[in-house]
Amino acid sequence: MDVRAMLEEVATLGGAPKKSMKDFVVQKIATFIATGILKAGDPLPSERELAAALSVSRETVRGAILILSTHGILSVAQGTRTVVASEDVGELAVQAARYRDIAAYSLDNVHEARLLIEAQVVRAAAVKMEEATLDYLRKSIAAQEAACDDPVRFLICDREFHTAIYRSSGNAVLADMAADLYSYLLSHRRRVVSQPGTIATSIADHRLILAGLETRDPDAACAAFAIHETRIYTTTKLLLA
Repeated sequence: MDVRAMLEEVATLGGAPKKSMKDFVVQKIATFIATGILKAGDPLPSERELAAALSVSRETVRGAILILSTHGILSVAQGTRTVVASEDVGELAVQAARYRDIAAYSLDNVHEARLLIEAQVVRAAAVKMEEATLDYLRKSIAAQEAACDDPVRFLICDREFHTAIYRSSGNAVLADMAADLYSYLLSHRRRVVSQPGTIATSIADHRLILAGLETRDPDAACAAFAIHETRIYTTTKLLLA
């Protein structure tokens, strides 16, 4: 399955009807807002940058932005950057209610749950992942490197990297759970990745994860993911303290 086909099939992971690529991007951008990656007043990455982060065409991104602007979620003005006008995305975001529910848990509990669930997901992904997805992850890392000075754009790429791995496990329930837990305190993660060297360290972690997946080594991929998740936990806890 090529990357475009994979993206079309995962507009929702639980078996809902396929959506068009434009609807898929609408849902993605709304989810970035619902989870706190993007906030009201934030400028949206450019069409080119979003297209690279999501592996879609600029025309698809442009169409999605138009839809979101008609809902009053984005503000588009000639000659200026598109900005987030409202954080009220309604049902456009995937599982928006669940993101709010996850926020009620403690950081320690979420960390423990992530270690357990991601270990299961990543081990399965290492065995089942297709070459097209591996290529997608390589391109994602390239997009992350291009966003080293842009925490918001990096987090968009980062979320796509993680969720592509979760989806490759072949278990939609575990993939949804992992994605929900990933979204915990993302608004705080924006502050963490703004600190010097943090993005470069995360990209290095991602390369180790990818190496384990490329060699079809569940132990190596799982160990790399655990190091990465523990680093996220530690830096977030320091920020909150």
